[in-house]
Amino acid sequence: MTSPRAKRPPAEPAAPPAPTRGRPRDPLLEDRVFEAAIRLYADTGWVGFNFDAVAKRAGVGKAALYRRWTTRGELLRDTFEARWYLIDRIDTGSLRGDLVALGRMSADIVIGPYGRAAQHIVVDVPRYPEVFTSTARYRESTVRQARAIVRRAQARGELADIVKPGLLIDLVVGGIANRVQTTPDRLRPTMIATMDDFLEEIVDVVLRGVTGR
Repeated sequence: MTSPRAKRPPAEPAAPPAPTRGRPRDPLLEDRVFEAAIRLYADTGWVGFNFDAVAKRAGVGKAALYRRWTTRGELLRDTFEARWYLIDRIDTGSLRGDLVALGRMSADIVIGPYGRAAQHIVVDVPRYPEVFTSTARYRESTVRQARAIVRRAQARGELADIVKPGLLIDLVVGGIANRVQTTPDRLRPTMIATMDDFLEEIVDVVLRGVTGR
């Protein structure tokens, strides 16, 4: 015969949740910060990129930035990830469609209100170790995503395996960047108005070169 099971003492009521401190998180804060940060970086480069200036442009307190980012390098990295090349969203099902979409994304960025950020990042990465280190993950990810466009085409049989993905992407994106940077100001409106035609033309020229078709 088993002994009767000992009665457990009644459970104590759960403690009420600890009150939260500070104001509730603004869901739009990061969007405002990223927009302010990319515009600031386009205007000043790394030399003028700091929490004080970003907070002022975004209309937020500097403490709100420090709660989310430890360094300005982390903020710059997250800003590029949110506001720059989002190549992983491109997948039209064809190499030509993907390259045209990539070209349009590239053109929109370099022609847009913070296009000068492209010039600053090229100069700042080799000049400032913090920029080099903090943006390395983003830069490497962007390269991988762009090359994946070509590798998907090779897997579908659209392109020979001998074609180097990096070279093909450089021909398209580099050609667009060169056109934007070398066009005189007086011809810029015409360049912008005809950009879609140019994108398709440069993609077709590159594809004829690598496929012979």
